[in-house]
Formats: sequence, C-alpha cells, structure tokens
Amino acid sequence: MVNIPKVIAVSLIGLFVAACAATSSRFATSDEVSAYLVKRTPAELQGVLGKPRTIEHIDPNTSVWTYHSDMIQNKKPTQGKCEMIITFEGGVAVKAVVNATEYSPFAAPLATCNLMLDGL
Repeated sequence: MVNIPKVIAVSLIGLFVAACAATSSRFATSDEVSAYLVKRTPAELQGVLGKPRTIEHIDPNTSVWTYHSDMIQNKKPTQGKCEMIITFEGGVAVKAVVNATEYSPFAAPLATCNLMLDGL
C-alpha cells in the first residue's frame, strides 16, 4: 500500500529542488549589477531601460537617475522589486547602487533586476 503523505512530501521536495536548479540569473549580486552599470552612458541606459523615474541634476556635470521595477510593463505580482540609482559625471556612469528584493523563494537572485537589464 502506498503512503500518500510520504509520496506528496517526496514530490514537493523534488519540485523544490528542480525549481531551484532550473533558475538561473545573469547577475547574482547587487555588486555585479553595479559594476556592470558603471561606465555606461546615459544614452545606452535610456535605450534599454527607457526614461528614468527621476532625474536629479546635482550640478551641470553630475546627475542622478533612478530606475524602479514598477516601471516594467506587465509585471507579475510574484516578481520582486529592483531599484537602481545611477550617478553620471561627464556623460558616463560613475556609481550605481542597486537595491533588490525577490518576493518568491524560488526566484533567482536579482531576477527582477535582470529582467530590467535584458537589453544590455
């Protein structure tokens, strides 16, 4: 006779392991995303990410752009959130701060940020 609760438990563990093994991510840490964004031009980023949520002009040579994952079209409720704050000096990114949270334990690290950066 088959022990139904045991079969269900083993099946769930198998699905969990398969889901974790199947997820992949272009970037695994916020530092990797930041390093990738630094040295990009505003035109490059705007071409892929679109218009930033906010642009703050610190001085004539420095501006800070903020991108947020709520700007993603057709975002699923299970997707996390990603905020990228990019500082430009002289037409090139010199600093990028990435704050990310994934809502699902099955999501790859930084999955929402990677979705935003797909075109780069």
